[in-house]
Amino acid sequence: MNIHQIQMVYNAQEDRVLLRILSADRAEFRFWLTRRYVKLLWTVLLKMLERDPAAVVHADENVRRTMMGFKHENVVRGGEFAKPFEEGVNALPLGAAPVLLSRISGKQPGQNQQQLSLHPEQGQGIDLGVNVELLHMISKLLVDAVKKSDWDLQLVIDPDLVLPILAQGVPPHKLN
Repeated sequence: MNIHQIQMVYNAQEDRVLLRILSADRAEFRFWLTRRYVKLLWTVLLKMLERDPAAVVHADENVRRTMMGFKHENVVRGGEFAKPFEEGVNALPLGAAPVLLSRISGKQPGQNQQQLSLHPEQGQGIDLGVNVELLHMISKLLVDAVKKSDWDLQLVIDPDLVLPILAQGVPPHKLN
């Protein structure tokens, strides 16, 4: 399946994130992500991002995370996150109601190929062929959706890159 668009929106009434995936042939797949599932998804996304050949060459985990953080910033700058999700689908292969996801895996079936599998406890889910750039885009969408929740989750690729951002606007401490 060729992905045309992905949307993640926090729904306060459901206390879940709604994930919508629109394929190039206008088929839409809808999924619910719970807080528990988001934590699992984030762990899998980070492991998949660590498989990036640009990150793998670094043995030190801190260096890998820093490199991943820089690449993340560069990739998401080119994303079209302000573009509205296109309505008017041709098909809803899994039905109109979102499917509650509970199982996840991230596989590497071949060199420079990865597969993100999102599935419910029972029934049909979706297997997505993803590259590193798409993984960064999915990560950005997930972070943005979770920020609108009250789940108190810190989803960061490189914790060291977050600290300077948090410190902006705070005057330095002085010791006398």
